[in-house]
Amino acid sequence: MARGHRFHLDQDGHSISVEVGRPSDGIEVLVDGKVVAYRRGRPKGVMVLTAELPEEPPRPFRIVVEDMGGELFCAMEASGSRFLMPQVPLWHPAQEPPPRAGRARPLRRLRRLLRRL
Repeated sequence: MARGHRFHLDQDGHSISVEVGRPSDGIEVLVDGKVVAYRRGRPKGVMVLTAELPEEPPRPFRIVVEDMGGELFCAMEASGSRFLMPQVPLWHPAQEPPPRAGRARPLRRLRRLLRRL
């Protein structure tokens, strides 16, 4: 699998994100940018996390993360409804993507630059 996945959904005026990292990172559920649930490890089969939306009174919801043969799917369950959460890039599209491991060759670039001078 990739080094991480992010799923995002705007629901009832709240920004809900799920970040699945490496096995050592675990799974985080964020509501409006604040971590509201966390579990260590990577999902094997189905993993369910529970949290609450910050409302009066707080409204509980569940996040279901499922590993289907190396492909991750994520859904939010709230008030008897299920919403599929689309996967989004780990970096903002306006930014430059993060460098890939093993591809950067700074020494080679430096040698090319010095040859030009």
